[in-house]
Amino acid sequence: MSTETEPVSPYARLRDLVDVAETYAEDGAPLSAQERLLEARTVLDGILRPRGPRTAPSVALENLVATVEAAALRRAPEDIAAVPWVAAAIGEHDDRIGALGELADQVAAQHRAAIVEWIGRDWTCLCVTYCAEDPATACSLSGQMQHVHPAIPGRPGVYGPCPVHPDAPGDR
Repeated sequence: MSTETEPVSPYARLRDLVDVAETYAEDGAPLSAQERLLEARTVLDGILRPRGPRTAPSVALENLVATVEAAALRRAPEDIAAVPWVAAAIGEHDDRIGALGELADQVAAQHRAAIVEWIGRDWTCLCVTYCAEDPATACSLSGQMQHVHPAIPGRPGVYGPCPVHPDAPGDR
């Protein structure tokens, strides 16, 4: 009788990790849940981007350990981890850390894209410029700048944000 087990499908492993993470989260163990989700991300990464045979890391493990140990004599671990080539080399030796690095890069790219989108917004709102013609809608911004005044139904004299330009200044 053989003690070898059947290899687990990556899809089954992914489901198991997500289920365990959910259980941890429900039981009030968020760090354990996060660790399982990071493992699940590594499995998912393998499914989405199957890798061929693993290439040799750019820095041998022994050299990397020696470099980090020598640096630790003069620098804090946070400073060593901030060195890009050290972080990349460690990620080549540890799949979980490598997956975290890739995730951080993706989040940084999304963050940059969100900032670019924010910068490119049309910040002018032409909804109202002169609102003092009707005393019921007059406000201190009348005639000074373009601003918003969409009425809130059922609340006369109370105004909400512009539905087209929600970030425009206005009488809110």
